[in-house]
Amino acid sequence: MKVQHNNPASLLAAPLLCFFCLLMAQPLSGKENRIQEELRDPSPTLNPLRKALGDRAYERAMNSGDYYYVSNKKCRLCHREFFVGRMKDPHVYTYERLLATGYEKNSRCLGCHTTGYNVETGFTDFSTTPELVGVQCEGCHGPGSVHVKRQAKEKGFGIPGISMMKRSEKRGNKKEIKGGFLAGTDNPRILKRMCLTCHTKRWGRSFARTVHGFQAAYDSYKTPLPGDVIDE
Repeated sequence: MKVQHNNPASLLAAPLLCFFCLLMAQPLSGKENRIQEELRDPSPTLNPLRKALGDRAYERAMNSGDYYYVSNKKCRLCHREFFVGRMKDPHVYTYERLLATGYEKNSRCLGCHTTGYNVETGFTDFSTTPELVGVQCEGCHGPGSVHVKRQAKEKGFGIPGISMMKRSEKRGNKKEIKGGFLAGTDNPRILKRMCLTCHTKRWGRSFARTVHGFQAAYDSYKTPLPGDVIDE
């Protein structure tokens, strides 16, 4: 009987391959655990805007009829530099992540992966409101209708250079129009609460990758491109 000797290299490669597979599987396993924890969570379906504002302020704003979602098709008319600069931002592709995992119809996921879910004029489903997939500008700032009306009244649409980057009222000879959001940059307390409504302890691990945690992540969105210096 002929004895076939195994190649020493192949003997070493097998355990290394197993170790590599286990190493790669760890993050996926952790992510899947978090997903299952979320799906088992008995708390009500999340409405980030309501949670950030509080029930009374939310009801007052929504019942006024003034606030409704307009989608980033309106935002980009004046804030083109932000729209282009953040095209590769992870927030843009949150709905695609749901599609990839099969949770695109799960109400526990849609609140933080779309814009305005569980709000009357916000995202409902892809076939009805495809313009509100992903976490857009209004996903963080709330409905943009009042802000857009102010822009239209003061300057009209398509005016380049109108941006939220600076706090001064003038940028060159172009007037900066701010305000009108329920969670705008002029109300950082509410805006931060909007962030932390979705970026909870369970889902806020990205903050650990920055030196100063959440504040550093928050500050990084004050400019059109990540890493830009804020021009005060």
